[in-house]
Amino acid sequence: MAVKGHGAGTLLTSVSSAMEDQIYLDQPYLTIRWRAVPKVLYAEWKGFATSAEFRAALLTGVRAIRERKVVGYVSDARKAKAILPEDELWGREVWLPQAAAAGLKRMAVVTSASGLAKAEYDDAAADMDNHGFAMRTFESVEAATIWAQTGLADRPRS
Repeated sequence: MAVKGHGAGTLLTSVSSAMEDQIYLDQPYLTIRWRAVPKVLYAEWKGFATSAEFRAALLTGVRAIRERKVVGYVSDARKAKAILPEDELWGREVWLPQAAAAGLKRMAVVTSASGLAKAEYDDAAADMDNHGFAMRTFESVEAATIWAQTGLADRPRS
């Protein structure tokens, strides 16, 4: 595994087979990793990201989607901080088309049961549905993972 210093965190790349997990980003604000079992891309937001960090992280996710032919993406946003309006717009105009073109079909976002972040993600779900993939919000990583893998869930919150 190659380790490269990058700001306050570490950017990790590993030479791995299709059956091994791979960390794409490990920063104080976010970790993105390919999980070989259950074959989903998993992001865990840990705090606030600047605009530059937020955008670079989302583009790292697009790279992982392409490399791993990701269909299901789980984003655990329970610890995420508010997204700046200009970054939300960038996400809709730049990230969404790139993620769809890379092959993403389902994005499951784990949020708190209520609050500003849940409302922001619920609003974004309609845009995602219009780009050829679906987004739903969930209260648990387990439910989100099942839906990201299969598209089936008992009761998605969207």
